[in-house]
Amino acid sequence: MNLHSNKTLFENIIRATSEKYKINPIFIEKDYWITKALYHLSISEYCENVVFKGGTSLSKAYQIIQRFSEDIDIAILHQESFTGNQVKSLIRNVEKSLATDLEEIEYNNLTSKGSRFRKSVYQYVSVDKLNKSNRLIMEINSFANPIPFEKLPIKSFVYDFLVNENRSDYIEQYLLNPFEINVLSKNQTLLEKLVSLIRFSFDEDIVRSLSSKIRHFYDIYFLLSDKDCVSFVYSTSFFEQFQILLVHDQQTFNEPIGWREKSLVASPLISNFQSLWEQLKEQYTNELSVLAFREIPSEDDVRIKFEELLTLLK
Repeated sequence: MNLHSNKTLFENIIRATSEKYKINPIFIEKDYWITKALYHLSISEYCENVVFKGGTSLSKAYQIIQRFSEDIDIAILHQESFTGNQVKSLIRNVEKSLATDLEEIEYNNLTSKGSRFRKSVYQYVSVDKLNKSNRLIMEINSFANPIPFEKLPIKSFVYDFLVNENRSDYIEQYLLNPFEINVLSKNQTLLEKLVSLIRFSFDEDIVRSLSSKIRHFYDIYFLLSDKDCVSFVYSTSFFEQFQILLVHDQQTFNEPIGWREKSLVASPLISNFQSLWEQLKEQYTNELSVLAFREIPSEDDVRIKFEELLTLLK
């Protein structure tokens, strides 16, 4: 993908795409760079060793949610024969592939690099010199084996616009066609987001902690509106798979304090969700109304949907 190399054309297409879909051009441009990062991963030698996951995958691969994110969340597939150093090297090389044509910038509160986990911030040159959100956050980890997954196509809003305009010449010239990568299943993504909220509900400052994960509530709302996920949630395997992931999470992480010994029923999300939501709903509306490119579900609708899910855990 190299449309950005033709700066004038790139800027014009970003603007036209924005007008066509009534989406902020800043988001159209960010979507291009996220797609480009994933494209470079898809053509790298490491593409079969990784899985794309998280909220951005729900938007880019499944088109379930209608919000933007600057996060690219990648998980390393479990490698039985790999040493610790080999895993560390793989994570580093995956990041290099994603970061093609991007410049790394240090953020003290975001950048984190360990042997099994890397979180880095990268910057792209925006067509808008006043754009201060021209960054992507890349998170790569080997904490869990990300299964099940499936190979799905990824494309950009720019590609959709050019198809609509019958500009296959630009699509071919600038390598904008869809490509495939491994993507974590919707069901597993739902479980991961639910377990994450349960874990952070044990934080000392629970409202601050859950506020930092407020997008999970939005994502879960739409996952629970997906017929495949609904079938899974009401199946016999849902609670079993939830328990497996919950136990794994407790074995893997030791924060918040005491997390490894906590029981599910002790979570304030289970016992006191309505009161918690009263303290979280303003953050939900404020944050998601900025990130979403379509009208967001109401605070009450999100609460009701999440309460339905919680009843299955009691």
